[in-house]
Parts: sequence; structure tokens; C-alpha cells
Amino acid sequence: MRRITWILCLLLAACGSPEQPAVPAFTPPPPAPAPSGMSCQAQLAAAGAVFQPIKMSAAAQMSSPCTLEDGVKLTRTTVALSRPVEMTCPMALRLIRYETEVMQPTARRVFGQEIATINHAGAFNCRSMTGNGKRLSEHGHGRAFDIWGFVLKNGTKISVTNDWRGEDRKGAFLRDSSRRACTVFPVVLGPGSGYDHRDHLHFDIGRGTVCQP
Repeated sequence: MRRITWILCLLLAACGSPEQPAVPAFTPPPPAPAPSGMSCQAQLAAAGAVFQPIKMSAAAQMSSPCTLEDGVKLTRTTVALSRPVEMTCPMALRLIRYETEVMQPTARRVFGQEIATINHAGAFNCRSMTGNGKRLSEHGHGRAFDIWGFVLKNGTKISVTNDWRGEDRKGAFLRDSSRRACTVFPVVLGPGSGYDHRDHLHFDIGRGTVCQP
């Protein structure tokens, strides 16, 4: 009996132990979607933005055609901002969607790293459209945002003015990310739309649909 047991042990050693299934690499779960019914500002906070609710004073509303409904003063979205900016909460949520769905994936593909800072020219600004003094700009309702550049995590600066037409990675990033921004914002304007936007990207959620980066 001992001889049979010894022979079985030798056979098992020669054949090896059954192959163990590979352990899959850990992948962090995606962020949980915001529960339905959450207010815009609750969704903004859940996305990690740093902001303060704001509103126009009653006197300003009475003397101005501009509005700022559900307004927020952002000091940070998913990345740093070159300075605080005022816009509507829905516009802020759309900006975060652009960052997560377009900006960062494009930066990782082109540069192998992410954007750390957005350099911008502001959002809410009670003024008429450039070249059309009779129609109020979407900036006058806090529904538009102008970006003139980005800063990578390694400190590299990207400028619409200097890099838009470049044949290097900076130019490729600006052109590709602005074209893809049309999947997030109904209005995207850039140097390709004319002289008025030669030095910045204009994103807005106002009326109409225009994709001219």
C-alpha cells in the first residue's frame, strides 16, 4: 500500500499541479453616477469641483439685460484654474464633462500625461457679441467660457496663440481636443472660425449649434 502511495506521489509531481487561473489586474471602479434628482450644485460638488454659489444683485438684474441663473464661482474643477471664474452651474458641469471625456484622454494619448491647469479668459461678462453690438453674448448669461491655454503636469505650457498651427504635439492636442469638444458643447469656436477667436477657444451652451474650432 505504501508503495502504491509513493508511486502516485511521483506521478503527481511529474505532471505538476493544476494550472491556477491568472489573477486579473485591479482596475479602480469608475465614479458612481450622480443619483437622479440631485441638484446641479450637488452634482458639481460630487464631481470634486471647488466653488461658491453666487447670484446677481437685484439692482444689477434690474439695470442690466444680463443674467446669471444658478451661478457659481469656481476656483477649481477637476483641475486647477488660472483664476476663479463665474458661470452658471450647468456650464460648469459641461466643462467638467469636457475635461474628463475629451481634454484628459487626449492629453494622455498625445503627451503621455494629463493637464494640470486651464488658463482661461473668463466666462460671465455682461457684453455684446464680438462684431455684433446688438445681440447679447452668451458670456452675458454665464453660459460661455474662453480658454487660451493649458499647462501639463510637468509644467509644459500650451498656448492657442503660439501653438494652434504647430506641427508638433501641442498643435495636435489643441486641434484634436477642440474638434472633440463639439461632442460636449453645442457651440465651439476657435482660430478656424475667424479673427475674433484667433487666440482662444470659445465653448458655450447657448442657442444654436456651431462647430468651428
